Amino acid sequence: MANDLEVLIELLPWLVANNGSSLKEIAEQFDVSEKHALELIGQLVVTGPSQDGGGLVDIDFEDAESIFVTDAKALDRPVKLNSFEAASLIAGLHYLEQFPALADVKVVAGLITKIASVIPNPENLVDVVAAPVSAAVVVEVEQAIASHVAIEISYAAVSKDDVSQRKVDPVAMYVRDDFTYLRAWCRTSQAWRNFRLDRVVAISSTAEPIDIPEAIEVREAIRDYLGVIELDKAYYGTLDQVDILSFKEYMWHAVEVELKVYSRDWLISLVLASGGRMRAVGPPDLVAGVIERAKGWE
Repeated sequence: MANDLEVLIELLPWLVANNGSSLKEIAEQFDVSEKHALELIGQLVVTGPSQDGGGLVDIDFEDAESIFVTDAKALDRPVKLNSFEAASLIAGLHYLEQFPALADVKVVAGLITKIASVIPNPENLVDVVAAPVSAAVVVEVEQAIASHVAIEISYAAVSKDDVSQRKVDPVAMYVRDDFTYLRAWCRTSQAWRNFRLDRVVAISSTAEPIDIPEAIEVREAIRDYLGVIELDKAYYGTLDQVDILSFKEYMWHAVEVELKVYSRDWLISLVLASGGRMRAVGPPDLVAGVIERAKGWE
């Protein structure tokens, strides 16, 4: 299955070529769930050559049986870049290349080569250097996470002179502030740790299954608070941490969304942080909570 970035790149041209397709057809075409397809379309409507009025892609997706692109802002056509834009794009790709957990580095490297080959002065291009992570380390960690087995690592301190030996139970990889991390239960320190992968100087898998004490095992949060909000259509793509149950689109570019979130307090904070782009519709305790907290800001 392709990642979201690959799907988004292909999605808009496909929608334009197949205007009026149903949500089910779109989901089948890109091998995603209907819910995820709707989330991706929600991201498309907040893209465009400009964030000013009229600069965003316009998609009518009120009816799940017939979704129409009314204005693609020419993003469905091949992109023409000047030298500065191409160099900026290559700089971004070099940056992405440093994080194999986010993208296939071979694909990224191929894109860099193709773009650089058509630029008059490729020797002047920007190169981006981030904390290097061994591809072998990434592969070993990914396999251990998938197999649910412990790994042994040699982990360097900031100075790189102090190297400690750890046996850890890997849970997930993530990227934050230009670094790739491993979230794991450290058997050596008997606590949760976040290991920077660029500091892992040696790694080996074991045959031991992960063994995280039940008393402190992280349990998945459940989205069980049901709320209804109204928001600007262009703001729809920000709802990436909720379960969307249904939506209604109005003529004045507003969308009413029924959703499930982790907590009422979190949804209140989201509404207030939107700066007026969202409005609580229901249930009554959500509306009352927004009003009450807003009064406290006066």
